[in-house]
Amino acid sequence: MDTTEAYKETRERMTGLLRSLDEAAATTVVPACPDWTIQQLAAHAVGVSADILVGNTAEAGSDAWTEVQVSTREGRSLAELAAEWDEIGPKVEAALAGGLLPAQAVFDQVTHEHDLRGAIGQPGARDDEGVAIGLSFLETAWPFVMASYQIPPIRIVTGGPDMVVGDDPQVTLELTPFEALRALTGRRSLAQLAAYDWNTDPAPWYPAFTWGPFAVTPIDLDA
Repeated sequence: MDTTEAYKETRERMTGLLRSLDEAAATTVVPACPDWTIQQLAAHAVGVSADILVGNTAEAGSDAWTEVQVSTREGRSLAELAAEWDEIGPKVEAALAGGLLPAQAVFDQVTHEHDLRGAIGQPGARDDEGVAIGLSFLETAWPFVMASYQIPPIRIVTGGPDMVVGDDPQVTLELTPFEALRALTGRRSLAQLAAYDWNTDPAPWYPAFTWGPFAVTPIDLDA
């Protein structure tokens, strides 16, 4: 899968969405990221591209790294942020052409695409290749982290490589790639997790959905 092309297509969908909004929407709180408005979400997304371009990735994913992206773009309109991304994005993609962009970058961007879509009530692109690439990052990262968690063995099946924790799991959870991506990034509530087809009491596996920077959301999310 071409990560660079997926990054480009996700970026273009997001700038299109940002340009479709009036500036009053900039202050709308993003339900999936309740500490951020749409303007701040966009500032982070643009800031990631800017940092990749200049090689400022040593602290990638940290709160401090993200805070600088948001704070330095405080007060910029959605249109200005989209214009900055139009300028920066193609340079990143040209520099990292041929699928060399890390899957983690696509993972972050496609996650926030759907956060944005949820905030404005415009679902879409759930079967896009970017979702599969984002999930491919989780397929490696999540089982590795979960190996240190005290949860019963489990297998998550999404149509790609299975995500397995523990030996000889007797519980298999089947999810679409999109649903797995959202569930494993704190975008699903306990009620939504419980509604999956578990065929057993899911409570022992709830801790598997709170890991790294992610925690189960207290509210049901539609995207």
